[in-house]
Amino acid sequence: MITAILKFDINNAFSEWEKSFYNSQPMARAAGIFQLYHGHAPDNEKKVCVVMNCLSEEHMQNFMAESGEAIAASGHILESTVTELYVN
Repeated sequence: MITAILKFDINNAFSEWEKSFYNSQPMARAAGIFQLYHGHAPDNEKKVCVVMNCLSEEHMQNFMAESGEAIAASGHILESTVTELYVN
């Protein structure tokens, strides 16, 4: 199990992005990705952070590859994503 911290920008309101994010959670869980936290910067709702547990880095990469179009449609600016991975 790994913990991933994703930081990225969105091109819409946080509430719009969050609705899409919640809608994607059943698919993410089925892919071995479990959200722990999501939120935005106190002074900028377009700067988002998501913390998740993943079965493996491969699970996360496969989900991103298979769901990239839907993720981008949520307002997530894919090329702005910075990912940090941690293991225990």
